[in-house]
Amino acid sequence: MKLGKLSLVAVMALGTSAYALEDIKVDGEAKLWYQTSEFSGPAAGSGVGSASEQSFFDHDTNSVAEAKLSIGASAKLLQNVSGAVKLTALSTLGLENNLVGAIPAAKFNNDGTSAANQLDDQSWVEVANLKYAQKEFDVAAGRMALQTPLCFSESWNVVDNTFEAVVAHGYFLPDTILAAAWVGKHNGVGLLKPTTGRGTTVANGGTFSNFGTEGAYAAAVINKSVPNTTLQAWYYNVPQIADAYWLQADTKVMGMVDVGVQYAGMMPKLSQTTVIAAGYPNSGPTANAQDLDVVKQNSNVFAIKASADVAGVNVYAAYSTVSTGTLGFANVATGDKSMVYTSLGSIYMDGEIAANPDTDAWKIGASTKMVPGVTLSASYAQAETGANSGALAAVAGASKVNTDYTAWDVTASTKIGMLDLTAIYTQFDKDVKANDLNDKTTDTLRIITSLKF
Repeated sequence: MKLGKLSLVAVMALGTSAYALEDIKVDGEAKLWYQTSEFSGPAAGSGVGSASEQSFFDHDTNSVAEAKLSIGASAKLLQNVSGAVKLTALSTLGLENNLVGAIPAAKFNNDGTSAANQLDDQSWVEVANLKYAQKEFDVAAGRMALQTPLCFSESWNVVDNTFEAVVAHGYFLPDTILAAAWVGKHNGVGLLKPTTGRGTTVANGGTFSNFGTEGAYAAAVINKSVPNTTLQAWYYNVPQIADAYWLQADTKVMGMVDVGVQYAGMMPKLSQTTVIAAGYPNSGPTANAQDLDVVKQNSNVFAIKASADVAGVNVYAAYSTVSTGTLGFANVATGDKSMVYTSLGSIYMDGEIAANPDTDAWKIGASTKMVPGVTLSASYAQAETGANSGALAAVAGASKVNTDYTAWDVTASTKIGMLDLTAIYTQFDKDVKANDLNDKTTDTLRIITSLKF
């Protein structure tokens, strides 16, 4: 298990002669991503899209599509040294002219504002890193994907977000991985953005910007000394934003039931400069440093899950509770998805809801491969948010009123020839308890086609 889900392959533009490279590999992916939603509710803008009602396949913002092409290369450069490069391009393919009204990714600038040129073709270097590795130690530096509990690359959208970082692992202790990382930049959108940016995964043009104000630091211990058990402890320091920790244990009980427990905490240390830069007004409680207690309230999350295989079907149940506070436990790079158990595998019931402050959530689900060549899964989730004790939320989407959410997600994945095909249908309902003006019911169909080569 690694801290970084790193594509540890070669940077080809280093001036190294081609004949000196070893283990050269080239791969890529072409992906077409499409989603359409049908929703109704009395309030415009309270759900997907900007109108109070829309139908499936409307040529409006409730229907989105985009295509991606990525090509990567890998090679061994020197003894114990390898590297990676991957180029990514996005295009609407002109679908906005007759089929859809918006795109799912790279539509916001890295400051959270809407990009004026979001429908233009875009391209960037998604990965470019070097790695030195030996038996007891490795270190990677450059542009890469990461996979940690609170800061990670998301793969649900048409394109993934990545980071500019240095990541090191030590394998000195039995059954233990020691990990440390420094993250300097990223191309995600949503960190401390009060109104926009979440759900777009990457910034327009894949533009990289500073992570927070001064980067971020992380350290972890991952241990498998106990049979059938993985224990994790993570610590994060994001200057002028927050300190955080994440504890997790996953084990198999009696060889039959998989059980997991998570506990994490956020300790905000938001400065006046950070709060104002995030988009909050330079007046009222955010104007003076001495009044910043309204955006510096600690929060914690507890979650538990259990799963088992029954007659060819994997069934599971999960529960989570997040205390009141300023920051939730969604991906700090995007404010969107989350590693909290109740957030996994849902379109809408993800980090934007289940991992937000003052929220209780539970989820049940099942998956099976009993149909030849097809993986089927379904889940049902509920969440209830409160008023968050009047805290001024530092991220978009944190509820300040008592609201109930429910969601069904049904997924089918298969392979047709060389194509990977995934179809997801979800129904999502929002019920604001104080009044009915912001209620909304949304049905969504998402289809993803991918060709890997």
